[in-house]
Amino acid sequence: MAGVLTLAGVLFSGAGRSAGAQMEQSSAGRAADNTQIEGTWRVTVTQNVCATGAQIGLPFHSLLTFARGGTMTGTTASPAFQPGQRSGDYGAWTRTDGHDYSAVDEAFIIFSAGPFTQGSQIIRHAISLTADGNGFNDTASIQFYDVNGNPLLPTPGCATAVGQRLQ
Repeated sequence: MAGVLTLAGVLFSGAGRSAGAQMEQSSAGRAADNTQIEGTWRVTVTQNVCATGAQIGLPFHSLLTFARGGTMTGTTASPAFQPGQRSGDYGAWTRTDGHDYSAVDEAFIIFSAGPFTQGSQIIRHAISLTADGNGFNDTASIQFYDVNGNPLLPTPGCATAVGQRLQ
């Protein structure tokens, strides 16, 4: 069980993580609005023990993009997956209050290998932008499902992440 939770945390795709991003500049050259999550973020993910917050394994990198209108995409460089075993992330985000956001994204586990069973991974994020809007902090839960949608872990795994806006 502990090994599975450890790997669940490793799989946190960057996702997430708090996010903020640049809004489009108008033709008049309006400055970027860094109070929004919209944009692309380089994310460093750290898996941890849910009960204690103790770090598990080494951090890894992900990229997340938050689009205007509430959609998101992402990818991860987690070494826990075999090449081609995990799809990219697709999901949705919403502002919850001020500089705080929630997001959920899903990736497919395309084939069973190592500790992972074919199915999907869903990551739920609680994201807070930094005061300058160029960084974020994210707390996430990670759950794996088989191809029939049944949870593979009794409780979700945990991860934290920090993000920096790509500019």
